[in-house]
Formats: sequence, structure tokens, C-alpha cells
Amino acid sequence: MNKVDPRLASDIAGIRNSISRSDRTDYVTTYTEREFYEGKTTTERVLILRTRGCSWSYHSGCSMCGYWGDTNPDIGKEELEKQVDHFLKDYPQGEVLKIFTSGSFFDPIEIDQGLQFSIIDKVLSGYSHLIVESRPEYIKKVVDRLSKYAGRIQVAIGLESTDPSVLKNSVNKNYDFDDFKECAMLLREHGLSVRAYLLLKPPFLTEKESIDDSIRSAREIARYSDFISVNPMNIQTGTLVERMYKEGNYRPPWLWSVVKVLQSLRDVDVPTVSLVTASGKRRGAHNGHECDRRFSEGIRKYSETLDFRFLDELKCECEDSWKNFLEVEEETGMPMSEVILDD
Repeated sequence: MNKVDPRLASDIAGIRNSISRSDRTDYVTTYTEREFYEGKTTTERVLILRTRGCSWSYHSGCSMCGYWGDTNPDIGKEELEKQVDHFLKDYPQGEVLKIFTSGSFFDPIEIDQGLQFSIIDKVLSGYSHLIVESRPEYIKKVVDRLSKYAGRIQVAIGLESTDPSVLKNSVNKNYDFDDFKECAMLLREHGLSVRAYLLLKPPFLTEKESIDDSIRSAREIARYSDFISVNPMNIQTGTLVERMYKEGNYRPPWLWSVVKVLQSLRDVDVPTVSLVTASGKRRGAHNGHECDRRFSEGIRKYSETLDFRFLDELKCECEDSWKNFLEVEEETGMPMSEVILDD
């Protein structure tokens, strides 16, 4: 495993301990979203289970992750079974189901291993495909058993970046590109597809550095991935990133930057999308201009279709402000905070 900066880890752990955790035992939420999957525009149902949370977060956690607040340390196998059964009673079938857990689906401490496969069997009796997320260290232990579901399961890994310095000093991820590559190859050998998450604008990077990092990382992971999702930073409660934001030391990425990354990857032979959380809002990717809604819609439509025309037609006078922002940051060598634009 990639060693992390102990000062960053300690800082994150201290903030994490101040977050109020849920006392509920029902699943967090369910909703639908559309994206380009398996060669077509697909409506996918999302289920977020309430678990004890990410095991890494108990030690330190990632600098930007606030999902700790949706977890309950007392939830065990029985409560999770009830959550899944309750969900499947209301939504028994569909094309694609994504299950998120605020951690790792294949972490046996978070979800009992027997229950993991019971959930998979129940879901795939009504859904054509299942997408789950996990850290690499847990995937290695279950990949042999997963081979029976070849062609029906996609495993998502939140790599965030291929740069070891970004992973260690900005994200505090505690695994690296080599861990991702090993697991991705294992999954593919067993007939399972791989989804990679990249983080646009980790803390301590300038806007241009973050754009370049996402483009470079996407190109490096393409040969190991079947699907790439570029996730622009959104500021979550109780995180190091939120503290930096409140202190005026961080700004979420511009929507212009999201468009730039996606347009720069049009030659990559892997579906690459961006489902922007809190798009156009101050705590999510935004231009801070009246064009935010139009840009958000354009990125959404592109991610549903992979039709670059939805990105290419995005124009606004605030492009100059974005370019000036990039230039000033590069001249000073430091990330800037919010700049308010006049409509």
C-alpha cells in the first residue's frame, strides 16, 4: 500500500471525529440517473445502503469524503438484509442497479461476505446488470467467486488520480495506481468489467494542474478500464476540503474545466463521462455565471449519449474569466478561492 502523509491523515481524522453520524438503520436513498452504458443511453437505478462505513475512514479517510455522516457503526448483517429486502420489494427489477455503501461493497467488515453474494444473487434475479464500488484490497479476495457473474457485474474503483503525489498528499487514498492495475486486470480475467473514478481538482492543486492531472490519468487508466467517470469535486460536510473552502483556500472546479477534460479525451477508446454532483452550485463545479444551468445540461446530455456536439456547442463570455483564473493561478503557483462574476 502507498504510505500516506501522517500529518494529512491526522488532520482528516480529527475533522472526521467531529462529524455527527446517523442513528438510522434504513437505506440512505434511491433514485434514477441516465448515462451511456453498454453501448446505449440507459436509465440506472441507484441504491445507497447505510452501513457501518468505510474501514479506511475509521483510520483516517480521504480528504474530500463526507459520506461518513450517512453511516451507522451499529449496523450489521441483519439490518443490511432488511434494507436490501425493503428496496427490492419496491424496486424488484430493472436494467442496471448501482449499489453504493459509503465505503466498499466487498469489505467483509462493512458487509458480511456471505451477505455480499446473497445481495448479488437477489439483485441479478431481477436486474440485468449490477454496479458496485470497492477499494482494491477487498476485490482480490472475492474475484474468483465473482467469475460466475461474468458479463453482468461492473466493479467501480475510486482511483481519483494516477499521480502518486496527488494520491498521497491531496487525497490521502492509501492505495496507488499499481493496486488499481492489479485489480483491474484480475477483474477482466474473470469476465468482469471495470469502472474507474477520477477526481477533478483534489485539494492543493491549481485549476490547470487538476485539468492536466485528470486528462493524463484518464489516458493512463484507459487500457485497464471499460468505463471512466470524471467526478468534479463537490464540497461535503465535515471534510478537510470543506474547511479549506470556508477558509477561502479552495474553489471547486469550473464547469469550463469539466468540458475541457472531456473534450480532450474524445480520442480515448473508452466511454468517459462526468456525472456532476451539485452542478452549478457554489459547493459543486460551477462557472459562477448565468451559463451554469446550460453547461450543466450540456455535460449531462453528453454523458448520456457520448455525443460531443453537446459539449462543443457550449459557449459563454465567461470563458475569458476562466482563462484568466488559470493564468493567475499559474503565475502565483497557488490555488485561488472564489471569484464572483457579474452576470
